Amino acid sequence: MKLMPEMDHNQGLRIKRFAMGAASYLMWLLLIAYFRYMELSTISWETFTRCSLLVTLYNAILYGMFRSGLNRWFKDPSLTLFQMVVGTIWAMVSVYYSGEARGGMLLLYLVVFVYGLFKLKVRQFLFLSLFAIANYSWVLFLLYRQDPAGFNARLELMNLVILVAVLPWFSLVGGYITSLREKVARAMETIEKLAIHDDLTQVFNRRQMFQILEREKALGDRGVHPFSICIFDLDHFKDVNDTYGHDRGDIVLRTVAQTIQKNLRDIDHIARYGGEEFILILTNSGVSEAMQCAERVRCLTEALVFDELPEDFRVTISVGVTKYTPSEDIRSSINRADIALYRAKAQGRNRVEYESATIPEKRVARSN
Repeated sequence: MKLMPEMDHNQGLRIKRFAMGAASYLMWLLLIAYFRYMELSTISWETFTRCSLLVTLYNAILYGMFRSGLNRWFKDPSLTLFQMVVGTIWAMVSVYYSGEARGGMLLLYLVVFVYGLFKLKVRQFLFLSLFAIANYSWVLFLLYRQDPAGFNARLELMNLVILVAVLPWFSLVGGYITSLREKVARAMETIEKLAIHDDLTQVFNRRQMFQILEREKALGDRGVHPFSICIFDLDHFKDVNDTYGHDRGDIVLRTVAQTIQKNLRDIDHIARYGGEEFILILTNSGVSEAMQCAERVRCLTEALVFDELPEDFRVTISVGVTKYTPSEDIRSSINRADIALYRAKAQGRNRVEYESATIPEKRVARSN
């Protein structure tokens, strides 16, 4: 029942932005109430009360949409343009009733436009500018019809000219800022991806692998679910580099890694452990499931055809499998899978071997 509940990051940001908009409405109502109290505004207390109730109802409905997730049905889940259009209408109402303070209240339009820096592009900003200018022109027309003698045409025309000059210019600047934010966001995504992915194969790197393993270890130690580890490397990979060159060897590594990644479940992970060696982290998998997965990726690899290599060229992998034992050190699990991998190589390669936690562990040097 918190006003700002814990939820996914994007939805949380949307609710915070909505809260900023709701605070702006409160500011506008307080300003109008102050103008009425100082007898600067033409609004009656009865009309002010009705406007306050409508503003409250609108914000309550909008808040309900964000809390329930209904906003996700729309192309823009933030409902930015919609909120700004409604905000512009309420700015028009505030300006209409602001009386002698009308010139200063034109700043409310800028308050609405600042909100668009979160999302809107130049085209949407310009549309909103035209909409704001049109509804302010409508305000001036109504004021003139209501009291032609008291209408200061020179002053009101000056306000309109200022609005016509400022809003489109703000739209251009706002759209430029939005584009910069998008570029920065894309750059940050690229940096984050580079930080956790291996540059050559585009699977997780060693550092990210250990972070995933520690997370799975924490879940396994609490009994949430088991997980298994598979270590595999490419058989006789040195011969590939020596015969075809390192560029072709890179193609082989990348193709194998990405093929296996595409054939894993969403909850499973593949990481490059070093050189031609990779680790599979199989979430919620016991021994039989892990062995089946290992055998499947072995067969997939054996059937691969590689670009820029002879058509009859094939590569195989040897796989070592083990299951994590709760409370053990994660490196012990890796070492145990490594022992199984060595045994697979010693018994002819292109096969899958399993190592139980009951067997004493030692890491043995091996050849490709």
